[in-house]
Amino acid sequence: MGIIAPLVILCYLILIGILFYIVKRVKGESPFKKITGKNVRFILAAYVVMILAKGILLTLMTKVYHQTTSANDKALNALVTDRTAVLMTILVVVLVPITEELLYRGVFTSFFFKKQPFWQVAMSGVIFGLMHSSTNFISALVYVTMGWILAYVYVHTRNLSNSLTLHILNNAPFIAVLFN
Repeated sequence: MGIIAPLVILCYLILIGILFYIVKRVKGESPFKKITGKNVRFILAAYVVMILAKGILLTLMTKVYHQTTSANDKALNALVTDRTAVLMTILVVVLVPITEELLYRGVFTSFFFKKQPFWQVAMSGVIFGLMHSSTNFISALVYVTMGWILAYVYVHTRNLSNSLTLHILNNAPFIAVLFN
């Protein structure tokens, strides 16, 4: 990987810094707050809902389209080699979730539908879903649904730490790909 891995990480860190600055500037405070015990239970409940929704939709996708994984997951899996495993883990499990939460939940909800939580959740989820590679309607719906759940957690708690924790929990099983 040579110089590429540090450059990729640096680019993500710069992007995260810019997005954090924008959200903090607009909101007047850090979007990341302490996670409370009540929020931990809420995050875990949302995680269970997310797992169930993904399971149902992926089962349906297998039956309808005879596909077992999304194009997004296939692309990520194809990028994993012995040389890229550490970089991909850092990206998929840490940096990408931070970037996406700041962008889709932090920036988006700061500028659009400020006083309309339903539309914040609905549109943030749709945009999140459409930005993930999908080759069929059900695959897109998997990501849209995940986006809705992540957005609901953020809008309900107004704490990016909560939606970020859920996002990391969702992406963490990617590590298992490294040991296949």
